[in-house]
Amino acid sequence: MKSHRMTRRTFLMWSAATAGAGALAACAGAPPPPAQQPAEAPQEQPTAASAPAEPAATGASIEYFSYDLGPANESREQIADKFTELNPDIQVKNTFLPYGDTWNKLAALMAAGTPPDVIYADFSVVNHALEGNLLDLKPYFDADADLAVTDAFTVDLLDPVMAKYGTQQLYNLLIGTWVPILYFNMDLFDTAGEPYPTENWTFDDLRATAAKLTTADGEQWGIQWGTTLDQTGWTWWLQKPADFWAVPQAFPAKTTWDSPEGLKVMEIYKSMGLDDKSAVPFDLMGGFQQFGAAFGAGKSAMVLGGDWDAGWGYRDLPFKWGMTFIPMINEGYRPNLNTTQSGNVIAAGTKNKDAAWQYARFMAADETAQGYIGAAAYETPVFKKVAQSDAVMKPDWAAPGYETRVKAAMLPGPSLCPYPLSTNLWEFSDKYLDPTVVQVTTGEMTPQEAVALLDKEGTPHYQQLKDAMPEPQS
Repeated sequence: MKSHRMTRRTFLMWSAATAGAGALAACAGAPPPPAQQPAEAPQEQPTAASAPAEPAATGASIEYFSYDLGPANESREQIADKFTELNPDIQVKNTFLPYGDTWNKLAALMAAGTPPDVIYADFSVVNHALEGNLLDLKPYFDADADLAVTDAFTVDLLDPVMAKYGTQQLYNLLIGTWVPILYFNMDLFDTAGEPYPTENWTFDDLRATAAKLTTADGEQWGIQWGTTLDQTGWTWWLQKPADFWAVPQAFPAKTTWDSPEGLKVMEIYKSMGLDDKSAVPFDLMGGFQQFGAAFGAGKSAMVLGGDWDAGWGYRDLPFKWGMTFIPMINEGYRPNLNTTQSGNVIAAGTKNKDAAWQYARFMAADETAQGYIGAAAYETPVFKKVAQSDAVMKPDWAAPGYETRVKAAMLPGPSLCPYPLSTNLWEFSDKYLDPTVVQVTTGEMTPQEAVALLDKEGTPHYQQLKDAMPEPQS
């Protein structure tokens, strides 16, 4: 029996939209996709980098607060159980909520002075950092020499997105990364006699091959786009821009869509969506119920997605598939495209600061904890020894090229986040970017008209959000 799943983006938004009055309880809301059984996490003895911190106060209890991670929830339960086994005086309670409800509930708890202790963070916590609701982790970090050993991690733990853009303190202790991936249906390539994509591909290669793998009867397409916000950010950064529409500010004073980079992004959508008709039309994607829409249903030869897709639903697809780097736009130029970096923040109002830090550190730098994260395949672990282990790079279910997710996370150069920081990451995309891209692919709008519209709407949109934000705390 085939699994019927949604994309990560659809799952997050759908779970938020369908949550009822009981959604404020742990594990409430719409059920996640069917859980996968992760491979056994590495059982190596802790090294110096995974040694526990100083014991916290006896009898401490901490709450770990997260949006629903679907199959990866199991990894959090495993981590909590292992941590409690090693630290029997500290109890951990996991709370999972639908995505949208997570931030509404968190805001209410912060305002009431009863926040959870450790919070799985994305950009929706930026306002809490600016309001002083998050604990500055820099003193803890500086006192822990093992965390500063950059060679031990796939990324610089002192370079998380939240610390780099809009704040001066270190709030987010990283546990994993997310990177873009080109997935391909090996069966469809074999049938067409086409060679598989390689890490040397450019977008010109992608376009030419997508056209060859698109059938005239509309039953098969060459390419399926991923989430618009993701795709826009990736193709923008691949052009080696001097700036992006929201960097380095938390919110831009002026958007820059009407630029060579912004125009190129829209031209890519037009070339495959309208000119070649090799991309799955956006209005048809919802008609495919397999995970990954048309790609998951075997109707698209390729999809541009994130490495999280591999672990969420691709394990049991009914065809052979592979992974590689997303194509380059400028041949020979491949920047570090950690789409974002997942981590934990600690509420400033926690009653158990040391225990909360000990747990956040355990998730970031303990081999067993990082092994559970790697096996769940939602994030790529940041602890290099774990990330490069066979258990993570070569699990039994892995497709050819699965190690790309680790190689991509470790590309040289600074990690540049391709999004604006916002209390609602999807707001601009939902209101303006998504419908504009759709109109470009249907011919209702030219790329030139699209970038002009996005600047017309984008600049006041972000200015309004910026005006509503508190001033950063010193």
